[in-house]
Amino acid sequence: MIRAKGNAYNIKETKIFRIIDDNFSSMWKKYGIAIEIPNKEIRFCKNVLTHNNYMTKNKRGVASLSIEFLNKLHTGDIISLDSKGNVVVVWQSEHEDNLLYLTDFCNSHCIMCPQSSEEENRNFYELAKMILGLVNDMPRYLCLTGGEPTFIKEKYIEVTTVIKDKFPKIALQVLTNGKNLSDFAFAKKCVLNSPIDTLYAIPLYSGNRALHDKIVGVNGSFEKSIYGILNLYRLYQKIELRIVITKDNYRDLQNIAHFIYWNFPFVFRISFMGMETHGMAEKNLSDVWIEPIEYMTELREAVLYLHMRQLNVVVYNLPYCILDEELRAFSADSISEWKKIFLAECKNCQWSDKCAGVFATSVKIPKGIKCKI
Repeated sequence: MIRAKGNAYNIKETKIFRIIDDNFSSMWKKYGIAIEIPNKEIRFCKNVLTHNNYMTKNKRGVASLSIEFLNKLHTGDIISLDSKGNVVVVWQSEHEDNLLYLTDFCNSHCIMCPQSSEEENRNFYELAKMILGLVNDMPRYLCLTGGEPTFIKEKYIEVTTVIKDKFPKIALQVLTNGKNLSDFAFAKKCVLNSPIDTLYAIPLYSGNRALHDKIVGVNGSFEKSIYGILNLYRLYQKIELRIVITKDNYRDLQNIAHFIYWNFPFVFRISFMGMETHGMAEKNLSDVWIEPIEYMTELREAVLYLHMRQLNVVVYNLPYCILDEELRAFSADSISEWKKIFLAECKNCQWSDKCAGVFATSVKIPKGIKCKI
C-alpha cells in the first residue's frame, strides 16, 4: 500500500478520510480531506494533507509530506491517518485491484506466510465498513484478505453484507484458507450475504494430508479445507485453488495436479504461485525457499497435465523470462501494483508487458532473470 509519514496535527486516534477537491459539499466536512501543494492554498477545508512544515490551529491533518507522495493521491482515494503522522492509502479510486485487510488473526500458521507474526494482533472489520461507506465510485473488483478474513464470522458477514448492498455487481475475491467454510451453515450464510460474483481463493499445498498440514502448521487443516471446498461447490460458488510452491512441495506438484483433477474438476481456476519471501517466509527462508528455475520441470508437468484435461490453470508471481517456453502462455500479471517492481536488468525488456515482475517486499529475488531485447 502507498504510505508516507509526516507530522500529525489535532489527530488523537486513527481517522479515515476521503480525498476531495477544495470545492466540496458540506457532507464531506467531517470525512473529507484536501491536498495542499505549491500554488494551491486550502482556505475552507478543515482537514488537510500538506507539504508545509506547519498547520494552523483550526485545521487537522498531517504536515511535512513530500510533494511526490501528494502527487500520487487522487480525488476519491481513501486514506487513514494516525497520531504518529502515518498516512496510508487504503483505497485508490483510479485502480481496479483494491483490497480490504480485515484481520491479523488466522487459524493457520503457514511456514511461508508473507504476513508477519505480530505480538498484538488486531481486527479491522469496523475499519473496512468505514472505508466502504466512503467509497463514492462503483468499483469492478475487490479483494478481502487478512489473516483469515472469516476469523470472526459475524464481523465478516457484516462486511460482505455492506459490499453486497452497496455494490451488488462487484466481482469479489475472498482470500481464505476455507477452514471455517467447513461449517455448512456458515458457508451458506456467507454465500447469501455476498455479491453473486464472489470467488473464494483457497490454498491447497498438497494432496497428502500430512504434507499439507505440515506446511499450514496446524493439524486437521487439510480435512477442514477439503470440506470447505466441497461446501462451496454444493452452494454453486466459484473456487480458485492456490498452490504456493515451496521446498517441501515442489516435488509433489504433479501429485497435487492429479489430486485436483480427480477430486475437484469443478473448480474455476487452479493457480501455481511463486513465493513472496516476506514475513514468516523470510524468517523460515532456509526451510521454504527453492529457486524457481529448479522446479520448472515439475511445474511444467503439473500445469500441462491439468491444461490437457481442459481445466483453467495459471502461473502467478513468477517472472516471465524464467518460465519454460511451454509455461509462458499460462503466466498471469498477478502481483498487486503497489508491491510489484522490475529490476534494473528488466529495462527495455520486450516481455515487460507480459511479465508479473517481482515482489518489492521479498528478500529473495529469483535467479535467472534476464532481459529480452
